[in-house]
Amino acid sequence: MKIDEVLDKWFDETFSMYQEKVRPPRRSDLLVMGVLRYSRHCSITTFLLLEHGAKLSTMVLLRAFLELYIKFLWCLIKDTDSQKNHQEQVYDRFKRWDYKRLLEQKRNLGKRLEISNVDSRSDIDETIKNVDNLIEEYKRQKIKCIPDVWQILKEISETEEFRKTPETILGVYPNLYQKFSQAVYPNMDFIRKMVIKTETAYVCNCDVEEDIQELRLLLISMSCDINRMIRDFYGWDSAEMQKEYKLISKQLNG
Repeated sequence: MKIDEVLDKWFDETFSMYQEKVRPPRRSDLLVMGVLRYSRHCSITTFLLLEHGAKLSTMVLLRAFLELYIKFLWCLIKDTDSQKNHQEQVYDRFKRWDYKRLLEQKRNLGKRLEISNVDSRSDIDETIKNVDNLIEEYKRQKIKCIPDVWQILKEISETEEFRKTPETILGVYPNLYQKFSQAVYPNMDFIRKMVIKTETAYVCNCDVEEDIQELRLLLISMSCDINRMIRDFYGWDSAEMQKEYKLISKQLNG
């Protein structure tokens, strides 16, 4: 069973289901589809990097994929106490995610304004005004900012669906998130490990000491899970895909 072919198959099947059954798409549907397409790109590109043994670059992409995975999982949480239907709840959480984007954009534009020359300030000022208008609109709707990743993981773990397997959420993913973050934001300890002293010389590593099989397993797991989450959200079948995932996992584990 070739992994790249199976990855293609999973994403293509979910996309086909979407095209066939989601008519007309609502605002939340379009965002779910955006997540699916981004995930497919991350999944296939990461697999190609792994096939060439590029573990450091793989960690960078897996960090981005992992962050999307965690936030998307949080967006799909069903609040049984809410008066809104699940589609509306999901869209509200997407807006909370977007609100954080706007706040970060405003902060970055303010920093740019401080160091910009006179000629470019008018364009930055205009962009800041547009961002401010969007922020004020979200405030009028009483939209809150999406929590940080640790609060998100806590909220996920407290839901009924994931209460039985808190180790997966509170143990594995936070550790991976921290580990992969070093590849995106390298600290001095991470840089120091790029140079190793041997008996005869100092040797510079061109990559990191990570188990490729473990990276493959994580990639397959998240790729399957993103597709499963989307199919579950719409009530579509994923039994065959999960069966294929178990076969691949067994294959990778030897």
